[in-house]
Amino acid sequence: MEDKYIAYWLCTRPGIGVKRAERLLEHFGALSEIYRADARRLSRVRGLSPACIRTLSDSRGREEARREWEALGERGIRYVSCFDREYPERLRWIYQPPKHLYIRGELPDMSRPVIGIVGARDCTAYGRDMARLFGRHLAEAGLEVISGMARGIDGWAHQGALEGGGKTYAVLGCGVDVCYPAEHRRLYDCIKRRGGILSELPVEMRARPSFFPMRNRIISGLSDGILLVEARERSGSLITADAALEQGKDVFVVPGRIGDVLSVGCNRLIRQGAVPVTSPQDILEYYGVTPADGAEKTGGEETAEERILACMGAVPVHLDRVAAELKISRTEAMKGILKLKKEDRIRETARGYFVLS
Repeated sequence: MEDKYIAYWLCTRPGIGVKRAERLLEHFGALSEIYRADARRLSRVRGLSPACIRTLSDSRGREEARREWEALGERGIRYVSCFDREYPERLRWIYQPPKHLYIRGELPDMSRPVIGIVGARDCTAYGRDMARLFGRHLAEAGLEVISGMARGIDGWAHQGALEGGGKTYAVLGCGVDVCYPAEHRRLYDCIKRRGGILSELPVEMRARPSFFPMRNRIISGLSDGILLVEARERSGSLITADAALEQGKDVFVVPGRIGDVLSVGCNRLIRQGAVPVTSPQDILEYYGVTPADGAEKTGGEETAEERILACMGAVPVHLDRVAAELKISRTEAMKGILKLKKEDRIRETARGYFVLS
């Protein structure tokens, strides 16, 4: 039986989160063994409640999951679980990583810089123009733009990226089969063809206010940096920016006019140390990207990887220590570490700790 389907069955069962799923896999050693396990074997798993045991051993639930799985394929929806190699490595590092993603289109290319652009739904004409301008020029230079497809700044950032001929991705606060808001249907269809629509929610789930803070951590988690364009003192955009700061990501802000309600959140972030930007070129220079070739400079990356390798030894070293020693951002350190790990030059001994292979 294919592991992808079993992962879907496991991750969509009520009460099964990432930690519990990982504990089951650790206990049984393979997804197929979890699927075959009866109630007696499941009862031996540490911390598994009677309700979860009943859920996992219920044959009707397996039949229901199989029908749902086949329906996903018929509708052209991809499913990536936390057990998948396709699962974005960056999301594994965030607080409460999503146990799975439903995808229409593609996932962001993690080898390119990804910038999340967020801001006020009730944006001004200035905010609209800035979101569109940054989205277009960053996409033209080869960066990938990610946002939440909400009204206002989000929608205009996506629109600018499409106009720039680049790729853009929308993380929704609803299922991937639901276009929210409804007036963004044309934008939704374009993003699906020129990037991807992503969500951790069931495919037909309607939008709810409580879902939007959840999706914000995915936007910041997939991004190298977040650009904030207009935000009130209390807003969902600031939640995204705060998540980005907690994740060690770069936070950029388009400064606002003093006294404007939609500038309060932006200007506060600048006071707290966010990077003020006045043109897309500021972000391109920050990541070493030249509009001429639309690609990140690679000369420094190899040197950075060798420097990271020099920090490693037989004793486990934490990611944060590597970043501090080399005086680079946590994101840069993570990029180099993930590449070295993929090349089997280093290995992870515990969450965030690495040694030479």
